[in-house]
Amino acid sequence: MQSHPEREDRDPVVLLGEPRTKATSLTDRLITAIAVGEYSPGERLPPERDLAASLGVSRATVRQALQHVTELGLVEIRRGRAGGAFVASASWEDVAPDVARRTLETEIPRLLDLYDYRCMVEGMIARAAAERRTSEDVAALEKSLEEFRAATSMTEARNADRRLHGLITAAARNPHLTSLSAHLTAAATLGFGVEPYTQEFYDEALAQHVELVGHVVRGESDAANRCAQAHFRLTLETMRAGLQRARGSWVPPTEV
Repeated sequence: MQSHPEREDRDPVVLLGEPRTKATSLTDRLITAIAVGEYSPGERLPPERDLAASLGVSRATVRQALQHVTELGLVEIRRGRAGGAFVASASWEDVAPDVARRTLETEIPRLLDLYDYRCMVEGMIARAAAERRTSEDVAALEKSLEEFRAATSMTEARNADRRLHGLITAAARNPHLTSLSAHLTAAATLGFGVEPYTQEFYDEALAQHVELVGHVVRGESDAANRCAQAHFRLTLETMRAGLQRARGSWVPPTEV
Protein backbone atom coordinates (compact mmCIF):
# COMPACT_ATOMS: atom_id res chain seq x y z
CA MET A 1 0.00 0.00 0.00
CA GLN A 2 1.35 3.43 -0.91
CA SER A 3 2.15 5.60 2.11
CA HIS A 4 0.87 9.15 2.49
CA PRO A 5 3.44 11.09 4.52
CA GLU A 6 1.65 14.35 3.77
CA ARG A 7 -1.15 13.23 6.10
CA GLU A 8 1.11 14.02 9.08
CA ASP A 9 0.46 17.71 8.50
CA ARG A 10 -3.31 17.49 8.26
CA ASP A 11 -5.80 18.44 10.91
CA PRO A 12 -6.29 15.46 13.30
CA VAL A 13 -10.05 15.95 13.20
CA VAL A 14 -9.99 15.39 9.43
CA LEU A 15 -8.03 12.20 10.03
CA LEU A 16 -10.93 10.42 11.75
CA GLY A 17 -11.23 6.94 10.29
CA GLU A 18 -7.93 7.17 8.41
CA PRO A 19 -4.81 5.10 9.22
CA ARG A 20 -2.98 6.29 12.33
CA THR A 21 0.58 7.57 12.24
CA LYS A 22 2.60 7.95 15.43
CA ALA A 23 2.22 11.72 15.36
CA THR A 24 -1.53 11.71 14.75
CA SER A 25 -2.06 9.01 17.36
CA LEU A 26 -0.14 11.11 19.86
CA THR A 27 -2.16 14.15 18.79
CA ASP A 28 -5.33 12.23 19.63
CA ARG A 29 -3.96 11.29 23.04
CA LEU A 30 -2.87 14.86 23.81
CA ILE A 31 -6.31 16.19 22.90
CA THR A 32 -7.92 13.51 25.05
CA ALA A 33 -5.55 14.17 27.97
CA ILE A 34 -6.66 17.80 27.91
CA ALA A 35 -10.30 16.75 27.58
CA VAL A 36 -10.28 14.57 30.71
CA GLY A 37 -8.23 17.00 32.79
CA GLU A 38 -4.77 15.45 32.79
CA TYR A 39 -3.56 18.89 31.75
CA SER A 40 -5.44 22.07 32.65
CA PRO A 41 -5.66 25.52 30.97
CA GLY A 42 -2.53 27.52 31.69
CA GLU A 43 -0.51 24.45 32.65
CA ARG A 44 2.87 23.87 31.08
CA LEU A 45 3.28 20.54 29.33
CA PRO A 46 6.41 18.47 30.03
CA PRO A 47 9.41 19.24 27.77
CA GLU A 48 9.56 17.44 24.42
CA ARG A 49 12.40 15.18 25.57
CA ASP A 50 10.46 14.10 28.67
CA LEU A 51 7.29 13.38 26.70
CA ALA A 52 9.29 11.42 24.12
CA ALA A 53 11.00 9.33 26.81
CA SER A 54 7.83 8.58 28.78
CA LEU A 55 5.74 7.79 25.71
CA GLY A 56 8.42 5.81 23.85
CA VAL A 57 8.39 7.97 20.73
CA SER A 58 10.88 10.28 19.05
CA ARG A 59 11.13 13.99 19.78
CA ALA A 60 10.19 14.60 16.15
CA THR A 61 6.90 12.74 16.74
CA VAL A 62 6.22 14.81 19.86
CA ARG A 63 7.04 18.01 17.98
CA GLN A 64 4.63 17.13 15.16
CA ALA A 65 1.86 16.26 17.61
CA LEU A 66 2.35 19.52 19.50
CA GLN A 67 2.17 21.38 16.21
CA HIS A 68 -1.17 19.72 15.39
CA VAL A 69 -2.62 20.55 18.81
CA THR A 70 -1.28 24.11 18.60
CA GLU A 71 -2.95 24.59 15.23
CA LEU A 72 -6.23 23.56 16.84
CA GLY A 73 -5.74 26.28 19.46
CA LEU A 74 -5.54 23.89 22.40
CA VAL A 75 -1.85 24.58 23.10
CA GLU A 76 0.20 27.74 22.75
CA ILE A 77 3.98 27.93 22.45
CA ARG A 78 5.70 30.59 24.54
CA ARG A 79 9.30 31.62 23.92
CA GLY A 80 11.98 32.62 26.36
CA ARG A 81 13.46 31.22 29.56
CA ALA A 82 10.03 30.57 31.09
CA GLY A 83 8.60 29.39 27.80
CA GLY A 84 7.35 26.04 26.58
CA ALA A 85 4.09 24.47 25.48
CA PHE A 86 1.12 25.59 27.58
CA VAL A 87 -2.50 24.44 27.53
CA ALA A 88 -4.59 27.24 26.05
CA SER A 89 -8.01 28.38 27.19
CA ALA A 90 -9.74 27.22 23.99
CA SER A 91 -12.42 24.60 24.54
CA TRP A 92 -11.62 21.12 23.23
CA GLU A 93 -15.39 20.56 23.04
CA ASP A 94 -15.56 23.23 20.34
CA VAL A 95 -12.63 22.09 18.19
CA ALA A 96 -12.08 18.34 18.64
CA PRO A 97 -14.86 16.52 20.53
CA ASP A 98 -14.88 13.64 18.05
CA VAL A 99 -11.19 12.97 18.65
CA ALA A 100 -11.70 12.67 22.42
CA ARG A 101 -14.85 10.62 21.96
CA ARG A 102 -13.24 8.11 19.63
CA THR A 103 -10.11 7.79 21.76
CA LEU A 104 -12.04 7.25 24.99
CA GLU A 105 -14.50 4.85 23.36
CA THR A 106 -11.48 2.76 22.37
CA GLU A 107 -9.35 3.15 25.49
CA ILE A 108 -11.89 2.78 28.31
CA PRO A 109 -13.12 -0.73 27.42
CA ARG A 110 -9.56 -1.85 26.71
CA LEU A 111 -8.35 -0.64 30.10
CA LEU A 112 -11.12 -1.91 32.39
CA ASP A 113 -9.14 -4.93 33.63
CA LEU A 114 -6.08 -2.75 34.12
CA TYR A 115 -8.09 -0.23 36.17
CA ASP A 116 -9.30 -3.11 38.34
CA TYR A 117 -5.74 -4.41 38.78
CA ARG A 118 -4.48 -0.92 39.58
CA CYS A 119 -7.08 -0.48 42.32
CA MET A 120 -6.04 -3.76 43.91
CA VAL A 121 -2.35 -2.81 43.80
CA GLU A 122 -2.97 0.65 45.25
CA GLY A 123 -5.06 -0.96 47.99
CA MET A 124 -2.13 -3.24 48.81
CA ILE A 125 0.20 -0.23 48.90
CA ALA A 126 -2.12 1.64 51.28
CA ARG A 127 -2.35 -1.42 53.52
CA ALA A 128 1.44 -1.68 53.71
CA ALA A 129 1.73 2.06 54.36
CA ALA A 130 -0.71 1.82 57.27
CA GLU A 131 1.32 -1.02 58.74
CA ARG A 132 4.77 0.54 58.20
CA ARG A 133 4.32 4.32 58.46
CA THR A 134 6.60 6.22 60.80
CA SER A 135 6.00 9.44 62.72
CA GLU A 136 7.88 11.25 59.93
CA ASP A 137 5.54 9.71 57.36
CA VAL A 138 2.52 10.81 59.37
CA ALA A 139 3.74 14.41 59.57
CA ALA A 140 4.51 14.52 55.85
CA LEU A 141 1.13 13.01 54.92
CA GLU A 142 -0.80 15.47 57.06
CA LYS A 143 1.12 18.38 55.54
CA SER A 144 0.51 17.06 52.03
CA LEU A 145 -3.20 16.68 52.73
CA GLU A 146 -3.40 20.32 53.77
CA GLU A 147 -1.61 21.33 50.57
CA PHE A 148 -4.25 19.46 48.58
CA ARG A 149 -7.02 21.12 50.60
CA ALA A 150 -5.50 24.55 49.93
CA ALA A 151 -5.17 24.04 46.15
CA THR A 152 -6.59 26.96 44.16
CA SER A 153 -6.44 25.32 40.73
CA MET A 154 -6.65 21.88 39.22
CA THR A 155 -2.94 22.08 38.39
CA GLU A 156 -2.12 22.65 42.07
CA ALA A 157 -4.53 19.89 43.09
CA ARG A 158 -2.96 17.45 40.64
CA ASN A 159 0.55 18.23 41.90
CA ALA A 160 -0.56 17.89 45.52
CA ASP A 161 -2.26 14.60 44.67
CA ARG A 162 0.97 13.30 43.16
CA ARG A 163 2.94 14.24 46.28
CA LEU A 164 0.36 12.72 48.63
CA HIS A 165 0.22 9.37 46.86
CA GLY A 166 3.99 9.39 46.49
CA LEU A 167 4.26 9.67 50.26
CA ILE A 168 1.84 6.79 50.78
CA THR A 169 3.82 4.65 48.36
CA ALA A 170 7.08 5.60 50.06
CA ALA A 171 5.59 4.66 53.44
CA ALA A 172 4.94 1.14 52.10
CA ARG A 173 8.74 0.77 51.86
CA ASN A 174 8.96 -1.55 48.89
CA PRO A 175 10.70 -0.39 45.68
CA HIS A 176 8.87 -2.98 43.60
CA LEU A 177 5.52 -1.53 44.66
CA THR A 178 6.81 1.95 43.83
CA SER A 179 7.83 0.84 40.34
CA LEU A 180 4.58 -1.05 39.76
CA SER A 181 2.47 1.92 40.87
CA ALA A 182 4.28 4.24 38.45
CA HIS A 183 3.86 1.76 35.60
CA LEU A 184 0.14 1.32 36.23
CA THR A 185 -0.40 5.06 36.55
CA ALA A 186 1.15 5.61 33.13
CA ALA A 187 -0.83 2.79 31.55
CA ALA A 188 -4.11 4.03 33.03
CA THR A 189 -3.65 7.64 31.91
CA LEU A 190 -3.06 7.40 28.16
CA GLY A 191 0.67 7.00 28.76
CA PHE A 192 1.22 10.40 30.37
CA GLY A 193 1.36 9.24 34.00
CA VAL A 194 -0.77 12.21 35.08
CA GLU A 195 -4.01 11.80 37.00
CA PRO A 196 -7.03 13.47 35.39
CA TYR A 197 -8.47 16.28 37.51
CA THR A 198 -11.54 18.40 36.91
CA GLN A 199 -13.34 20.79 39.25
CA GLU A 200 -16.44 18.58 39.35
CA PHE A 201 -14.55 15.76 41.07
CA TYR A 202 -12.35 17.82 43.39
CA ASP A 203 -14.63 17.67 46.44
CA GLU A 204 -15.01 13.91 46.09
CA ALA A 205 -11.23 13.49 45.76
CA LEU A 206 -10.65 15.67 48.83
CA ALA A 207 -13.08 13.66 50.95
CA GLN A 208 -11.42 10.43 49.84
CA HIS A 209 -7.95 11.80 50.57
CA VAL A 210 -9.02 12.82 54.07
CA GLU A 211 -10.37 9.33 54.70
CA LEU A 212 -7.37 7.55 53.19
CA VAL A 213 -4.76 9.58 55.04
CA GLY A 214 -6.70 9.10 58.26
CA HIS A 215 -6.65 5.32 57.89
CA VAL A 216 -2.94 5.28 57.11
CA VAL A 217 -2.08 7.61 59.98
CA ARG A 218 -4.10 5.53 62.46
CA GLY A 219 -2.62 2.27 61.18
CA GLU A 220 -5.98 0.92 60.00
CA SER A 221 -4.62 -1.38 57.32
CA ASP A 222 -7.84 -3.10 56.18
CA ALA A 223 -9.73 0.19 55.97
CA ALA A 224 -6.80 1.83 54.13
CA ASN A 225 -6.88 -0.99 51.58
CA ARG A 226 -10.62 -0.60 50.95
CA CYS A 227 -10.44 3.18 50.83
CA ALA A 228 -7.54 3.24 48.35
CA GLN A 229 -9.31 0.81 46.04
CA ALA A 230 -12.41 3.00 46.04
CA HIS A 231 -10.37 6.16 45.60
CA PHE A 232 -8.46 4.98 42.54
CA ARG A 233 -11.73 4.17 40.78
CA LEU A 234 -12.11 7.95 40.48
CA THR A 235 -9.72 7.92 37.53
CA LEU A 236 -12.13 5.72 35.58
CA GLU A 237 -15.09 7.89 36.64
CA THR A 238 -13.27 10.98 35.38
CA MET A 239 -12.46 9.29 32.07
CA ARG A 240 -16.10 8.28 31.66
CA ALA A 241 -17.22 11.82 32.42
CA GLY A 242 -14.88 13.05 29.69
CA LEU A 243 -16.49 10.60 27.28
CA GLN A 244 -19.94 11.87 28.23
CA ARG A 245 -18.77 15.43 27.58
CA ALA A 246 -17.42 14.41 24.19
CA ARG A 247 -20.79 12.85 23.39
CA GLY A 248 -22.58 15.97 24.63
CA SER A 249 -24.35 14.09 27.43
CA TRP A 250 -22.39 15.17 30.54
CA VAL A 251 -24.41 16.22 33.60
CA PRO A 252 -22.33 17.56 36.53
CA PRO A 253 -22.77 15.58 39.79
CA THR A 254 -24.40 18.54 41.55
CA GLU A 255 -27.14 18.61 38.91
CA VAL A 256 -27.96 14.90 38.90
